[in-house]
Amino acid sequence: MAFAVLGAFCLGFGIRPQVIAVGHLGPHIWVREGDTVCLSYTQSMYGVPVEERFRVEGGRLSLFEVVTSAAALEYLGLESGSANSVGRVVNEFSIPAGSVGGHILSAGGRRIALADVPAEDGRIRVRLTRQPLIVYLVLHGWELCG
Repeated sequence: MAFAVLGAFCLGFGIRPQVIAVGHLGPHIWVREGDTVCLSYTQSMYGVPVEERFRVEGGRLSLFEVVTSAAALEYLGLESGSANSVGRVVNEFSIPAGSVGGHILSAGGRRIALADVPAEDGRIRVRLTRQPLIVYLVLHGWELCG
């Protein structure tokens, strides 16, 4: 009964939280405006660690900082990776399924190894989207407990 009332309330008020959808079937991570989402990996050409830091802003992911070596920054086409110097904005990005970088996505206190996420068309897509709260709770409520 309580679930039905919550469902009606959520549908009635159109509550649609922002979530980071990782892959086709999840996991999904609930994020809020201003939250930081990090993608960490080892850059394949130079073998150095890279951390790309995104901020959730206006329904998009704003890449605001890249932490890595100068050589890797040059490879990525960046003059500087310092805070607020990058300025790229995206709705989504994808990683090749066969990537050897050991990509880890961190958001909302969770860390997800992208290699463990099923690929679709040879890629693992990471996107910011809105999902009706009732759908999120039904499909991914168990993730809140784990």
